[in-house]
Amino acid sequence: MRLLLIHIALFLFAVQANCQDLNLVIDKPEVQIGEPFTATFSIVSDKPIDSVGYNPNHPIFFGKETTEDQSSVVNEEYELEIQGVFSDTSYRDGGEFIWKGKYKLVGWDSAYVVLPPEKVYINDSMHYFPAGLIQITSPKADPSKEIYDINEDFTELPSDETGLKAFLTKHWWWLAIILIAIIVFVYYKIKRRKKKPVIQLSLRERTLKEIDALEKNKGYEVDLKEFYFDLSLLLRSFLANHYKMRMLDKTTGEIELILAKKGLEKSTIKLVTMILTKSDMVKFARSAPPVSEVYAVTNEARRVVNEIADLELTTDDE
Repeated sequence: MRLLLIHIALFLFAVQANCQDLNLVIDKPEVQIGEPFTATFSIVSDKPIDSVGYNPNHPIFFGKETTEDQSSVVNEEYELEIQGVFSDTSYRDGGEFIWKGKYKLVGWDSAYVVLPPEKVYINDSMHYFPAGLIQITSPKADPSKEIYDINEDFTELPSDETGLKAFLTKHWWWLAIILIAIIVFVYYKIKRRKKKPVIQLSLRERTLKEIDALEKNKGYEVDLKEFYFDLSLLLRSFLANHYKMRMLDKTTGEIELILAKKGLEKSTIKLVTMILTKSDMVKFARSAPPVSEVYAVTNEARRVVNEIADLELTTDDE
């Protein structure tokens, strides 16, 4: 019965996707700190759009940090400043009905930033725009411009033989003893301190640790969509780092084709596709699985990580 409901939900989502196309376009792949960029959300439909319900962010647009190769997801939020006012418009172009909404955003710290899916209601039906990615870099110094010294004016203090100089001249010997004692104390303190060894975790260990932390935090009790979105990012990041390919901006179908070309077992590909499809259903089809199924899908994610990591070890042994 559950499998039948999943197929029905996927069919309805596929039919709906044929009628409406949701996109996110960022006008620049890379900007410097303080440099504004434009994020345009759009809906293209072959049927009239009666109503669009979208709640604009203000004054901050919250993104998430990631690494350059998208191989590691950081759960910390990244605040993008919204400049001006969010603007949207609707119009018709030939046989297509189009809605567009624009943000002018600015980042104030260097990072790779993921713009997570935004929720929108189209004709009283909930949808999500796809995620986006932008790099925010620190400005580089211009070698063609001269560097000027800072001119400072100092007021000369009158010499006072009865002040600090006289005190040091008279008491230098016991001050030297105190200084030597401090140096010896610090030296032995540093020498006795044991250096903790730095443990380098493998990709498998690091990913499993992140999945355990996600499950332990019980974020699904607060926001089930956010929990599945984070789990999907963790799995995509593992695949991106393992195969040295971009995965965050790929659809579930595109990832399935990539894994098939890499020669991965069909059973493992099916398991990866099932996990990503469950995440898509929670985000797009208002699916609300029970807690027992939440634990099951995290265990399936661990199984995928172990199977792919074991496959790499087997290949090395051969």
